[in-house]
Amino acid sequence: MVGGRRPAPCGSAHEARKTLDFSLTWWEPRRRGLVPVGAHRDVDARTLVAEGVDPAASELAAYAEAADQLRAGRVNQLEVEGTVYRIARTRRLLRWGPDGPEGPRPSDINRHDPERIHPVLDEDGNILPEDADDETEPSV
Repeated sequence: MVGGRRPAPCGSAHEARKTLDFSLTWWEPRRRGLVPVGAHRDVDARTLVAEGVDPAASELAAYAEAADQLRAGRVNQLEVEGTVYRIARTRRLLRWGPDGPEGPRPSDINRHDPERIHPVLDEDGNILPEDADDETEPSV
């Protein structure tokens, strides 16, 4: 979870950890009012803790320490200021029946048809433009 709110999809566990690191050091301190929203983009929990003069430095230290744990090893769960952050792997679900993949259900929000896996090729193996698949095949 990023920001303790909802899952943030990432392409890999490494990307998820980088995103969580950013959230802990940059986003969460701003969201909680520990760092002014208008502060320079280079200002984060680590820089303010290192300076040690900010009044919120002690609260920011918890975020900086958690982010440092992420960088030190393969941490999959952290708890900071009462919020649990987890790195979890998910899988895509495809409903498959005896006739192949199931089409969209009326309850599905996105009625987008499945994307084509392979591009349309001509007889020489050249990729044809996207709109070429609507045309009839050329006669030989």
